[in-house]
Amino acid sequence: MVTSLRPFVLAIAVCSVMDVQAQCTGSIDLGPDIALCTGQNTVLSVAPGYLSYQWSTGASTPTITVTAPGTYSCTVTEISTGGSVIDNGDFSAGSAGFTSGYAQGTGGPWGLVSLPGTYAITTSPNIVHSNFSAFGDHTTGTGNMLVVNGAETAGQNVWCQQVTVLPNTTYAFSAWLASAYFESPALLSFTVDGVAIGTLNASNITGQWLNYYSLWTSGSTTSVNVCISNLNTSGSGNDFAIDDIAFVPFCTYADQVEVNYFAYPQPDLGPDVSFCADAPVTLDPQWPSADAYAWQNGNTTATLTPSSSGIHWVDVTENGCTARDSITVTVLPLPSVDLGTDAQRCDGDVVLLDAGFPGASVEWNDGSTDPVRTVIGSGTFWVTLDLAGCTDQDTVSFTYYPLPVVELGNDTSICATDQLVFDVARDGATYLWQDGSTLPQLTANAAGVYWVAVEENACTTRDSLVLGTIALPVVDLGPDRLLCVGATEELDAEGPDYTYSWDGGSTAPVLVIDGPGMYTVTVTNSCGEATDAVEIDQDYCDCPVYVPNAFTQNNDGINDTFLPRFDCPVRSYTLRIFDRWGAEQWVSTEPGTAWDGEGLAPGLYNWVLDMEPDTELVSGARQVRGHVVLLR
Repeated sequence: MVTSLRPFVLAIAVCSVMDVQAQCTGSIDLGPDIALCTGQNTVLSVAPGYLSYQWSTGASTPTITVTAPGTYSCTVTEISTGGSVIDNGDFSAGSAGFTSGYAQGTGGPWGLVSLPGTYAITTSPNIVHSNFSAFGDHTTGTGNMLVVNGAETAGQNVWCQQVTVLPNTTYAFSAWLASAYFESPALLSFTVDGVAIGTLNASNITGQWLNYYSLWTSGSTTSVNVCISNLNTSGSGNDFAIDDIAFVPFCTYADQVEVNYFAYPQPDLGPDVSFCADAPVTLDPQWPSADAYAWQNGNTTATLTPSSSGIHWVDVTENGCTARDSITVTVLPLPSVDLGTDAQRCDGDVVLLDAGFPGASVEWNDGSTDPVRTVIGSGTFWVTLDLAGCTDQDTVSFTYYPLPVVELGNDTSICATDQLVFDVARDGATYLWQDGSTLPQLTANAAGVYWVAVEENACTTRDSLVLGTIALPVVDLGPDRLLCVGATEELDAEGPDYTYSWDGGSTAPVLVIDGPGMYTVTVTNSCGEATDAVEIDQDYCDCPVYVPNAFTQNNDGINDTFLPRFDCPVRSYTLRIFDRWGAEQWVSTEPGTAWDGEGLAPGLYNWVLDMEPDTELVSGARQVRGHVVLLR
């Protein structure tokens, strides 16, 4: 059975032939069997994107909601993810994989397909017939296509391929057609085992790709001959291109899942309870047949001995169903105080000793009863707590030391050739500079932020300084060079905080010149001076060079070679060709000798031209550089 669906565009890769066992290899998975609890529901789902869905409930959506026990199944259909069974449907492998009643073009006055009833594989119709339009393939615009000069015999097969198919499977037959010449567009017929399943008329607009698409069902067939023929017999026009031929199976997959329901467990922790911290109780949910227990603190044991007051709960799970019970526990606390370990501190440090405990009274060694005591100097401190007759006591001692004195000075700058020595030496101190050094002295000779941390008796003082550097002056007027007559040029000696002295008396950072000569400038800053000079000659610039940036070595008489062009005689001439890695590939000292790229791969090449014009005006040796693309 064949179904025409012309508006639908089949997006399928058309690379290589697909083995019959690999045509429908997908599957769906409803997951493992499901256990639900009384009153619950669940959603069964299949990934979106299939052509159709059929559930055992009669639903036809990707998902259904289940509220009762039972066995649930789903069947889906899709276009095969394995791709087309056509081999070389995009002609990327040339003329391989298909047969044709047409002859492969061998040439003529207009190209390879000059004669009716011939074809060629190419990236543009104009390449194989000079009267055909130039346009790219359907997919990328740069790949291959089948270009045909239509025969005058109706129904002669243009393209055929024998393919293996799955029995009782629907296939989508798709191809793309475009006119190569505007006159008398082709009328293509699409057949399976000689039975026509549809036609497609090419547009009279050249290069406009039109899609053919129809469905065909295999029945008991396992191998078929798929063909495209031309019904147009016109000897004038009737020229076209075919691309991206596909023959894709529709696949069916199914799965089922069992859904079961169970009752909830009924845990019981008993009434709320209170106890002293040193006489704990055990909480038991009294449901020994449970599969799992989960307490609020993360425990998973059957019972729990709480150590703190609060609401304690347990989740009891049986057959995947979970129920919870909770109980309020009050733990009567024992007083507790911890003032920490003995320690040393630095002048200015403030330590807060907190002996507070809910409901307990506090008494410090100085008789104060505030829970918090402030320490700012050396001494020994102790405290006693009392809660309903329960007591606890702790003691701590502190020793205070002065902070070391460190001074690096104010932020400053030095000349790039100078250095600055920092010295922060103190008896018994340790040192850490920003660069990780640990000596009391540090020599600085670069710009940056310098800091030091000095430690004595575990007390640390840190100071920092921002040091700038003033670079020695630098000036570069560039190499000696030519200046075209009538032109001007700016000589730029500008630098930060420089003063300038040109040999002509100018004190500006930029000198505008319009003639030859030796130009000298001296630049000065707070750290020194620098001088540079440049010699400028003049040239009438009377011999411009014109160089192409690409050529194609295809012997068509158009841009077949690479050669710089100029209109003046030369005293010397050298043209060198280099590959992208700098290796010399060709050299010539003859101005009229062109490079044809023989023996070299297509790609980007660099060229260097050294020449000395032989003109009546002022001239000199010149060098021109650039790159050229070698095409095939």
